[in-house]
Amino acid sequence: MKNASSLQQNEARVEYSGTEELRDSEEGLARYNRDLVRKMTKGFDVNGNEATGKSFLEFGAGTGALAEIWKSNFGISPTCVEIDPVLQKVLTSKGFDTFDSLAKLNQKQNFVYTSNVLEHIEDDIGALSQIRSHMQIEGKLAIYVPALPLLFSDLDRRVGHYRRYRKGELLAKVQKAGFEIEYCHYNDCLGVLASLALKVVGYKNRAGLGSKKSLIFYDNVIYPISMILDRIGLKYVIGKNLLMIATNPNS
Repeated sequence: MKNASSLQQNEARVEYSGTEELRDSEEGLARYNRDLVRKMTKGFDVNGNEATGKSFLEFGAGTGALAEIWKSNFGISPTCVEIDPVLQKVLTSKGFDTFDSLAKLNQKQNFVYTSNVLEHIEDDIGALSQIRSHMQIEGKLAIYVPALPLLFSDLDRRVGHYRRYRKGELLAKVQKAGFEIEYCHYNDCLGVLASLALKVVGYKNRAGLGSKKSLIFYDNVIYPISMILDRIGLKYVIGKNLLMIATNPNS
């Protein structure tokens, strides 16, 4: 999903400029994506029959890589919101109910997740408020965003990021939108080093950093180590991304 102000799409910029990068990351980071969905299901506390009758929404669904994991691994077919018309067709071809705005949803959602989307939206607090208005009371929201402004690179600019988040910034914005935060921590501690290398050396340079081949190598070799380090406590210290679980309170 691409740049918007209060989630109102700019008619001149509805197509996502980073489609190639999106496809590479979704195809090259299979383990990474499965791990992210697993962490979201843990945050939502849903497994098997517990999800029966509950509504799930992906905000900014891209090509549907995460939605496919929810469907194949957990039997859950999320509704998708995506403003890019090309990506809408991809999602529809995969069998997902797809809308170009939250306003077109016909029911409030029990669970909403959004991965690497809020950084594309100038008015991210407005977008969060609109998401909350389409959620059930006590519904849960999972947010995954790039962290650490220090890591902001040419790749961030190329795909249209307004920001990488400080942890305190994300906490404050989600609370301002009316959510109660359950927890927030970093993810992928070793990704910090990889992102620094990308910033220093450049994106898709002669070394091939950022290419699909390099992503597959990272996914198979580096990320499993990063998962272990996160698990033993580094996720509370540093990481390339932030993962948050929040609740829509009864107020």
